[in-house]
Amino acid sequence: MNLQTKLDERLWDAIRSTYEARNFSAAILDSIHFLSELIRERSGLEGDGVNLVGRAFGGKTPVLKVNSLNTESERNVQAGIEQLLRGLYQAVRNPRSHGNCQDTEDDAVTIILFINHLLKTIDQAKTPFSHNLFVKRVLDPDFVPKKRYAELLVSELPTTKRIDIFYDVFYKLNEGESEKLKFFFEALLDKMTEEEQTDIKQEISNVLRDADDTSIIRKIIQSFPSDMWPSISEVSRLRVENMLVQSVKDGKYHASQDKCRGGSFGTWSTNLIKHFTLKTDLYRVLCNKLSSSDVTEQDYVFAYFSGAFTDLYNKPPKGLIDIVNNGLNAGDVRYKMLVENNFFWSEDEWTSPFKVSIEKFEEAGKVFNPDDEIPF
Repeated sequence: MNLQTKLDERLWDAIRSTYEARNFSAAILDSIHFLSELIRERSGLEGDGVNLVGRAFGGKTPVLKVNSLNTESERNVQAGIEQLLRGLYQAVRNPRSHGNCQDTEDDAVTIILFINHLLKTIDQAKTPFSHNLFVKRVLDPDFVPKKRYAELLVSELPTTKRIDIFYDVFYKLNEGESEKLKFFFEALLDKMTEEEQTDIKQEISNVLRDADDTSIIRKIIQSFPSDMWPSISEVSRLRVENMLVQSVKDGKYHASQDKCRGGSFGTWSTNLIKHFTLKTDLYRVLCNKLSSSDVTEQDYVFAYFSGAFTDLYNKPPKGLIDIVNNGLNAGDVRYKMLVENNFFWSEDEWTSPFKVSIEKFEEAGKVFNPDDEIPF
């Protein structure tokens, strides 16, 4: 018999070398190994042998259904397939794995043809997991932005599908809401192996290294946990942080209109400040803006970076102490709010340098902004 013409092409490829070498017991084992791989691929489950078969085909809600399971007869067929597969591992694979069999060509042909029949059944089995439907649920406008919801969603994801789902969602970031995606990615990363996480972080690093569109960078910053930032490649981190700092340099905020006039991209650095490499660069830019004669530059810092200074340093540098105390002594209420709302909630190092100025504080008139008279 020309066995090749009777078999699924995939199965023949799996056994060809050992079968043509007339190592028939090894060819049988190769065919069962291929069967196991197919079950894992179709079900998304890990494991092997009877344990894998039971989880894939057994129980009231099997992962792989060979029919609709609506009638007693259909349920019997499902149970029968499970038992046949269990028997294949117990009566055929296990003895050969222990070297207890010397199979003839007829033995190999009979068993391999039977496995070929089982492959057709597994190929046709229905699985409740749908890749496209799952991605749709992640991007769903009604996705519940809660940790528990994300964990439940990820728990439905077959282990072997995690990395594929990540890439599919990652390259559709613009179709989802960042706040919700962040919950999903946190839950997904928590379930991934170290190797999978490394692969994902490398892909994110590559995108950040090459992206020219700041909207893509902003979306990544919004959608992933900030504590992942140190795991991004250094060249990518330095590039993005420098882009953020340069944007902060252009930052202006019109308080009376509640409008950011420049540096909107730079405001996203607040998500990463605790893990920033270029902390000193950012600090210098912020101090320069606070010292500026342009009120819109000062207000940009007050509006977006008031809580950032305590993340940049464990205690206030002398330059910042001088700038803030000068503002307090001038009666500028913006500096009083900066200290009381942000520094007084921190350690003593952040409170003692400003206590005297706060105690003596006397509010002056409103800071004049010439743009306030512009009617648009």
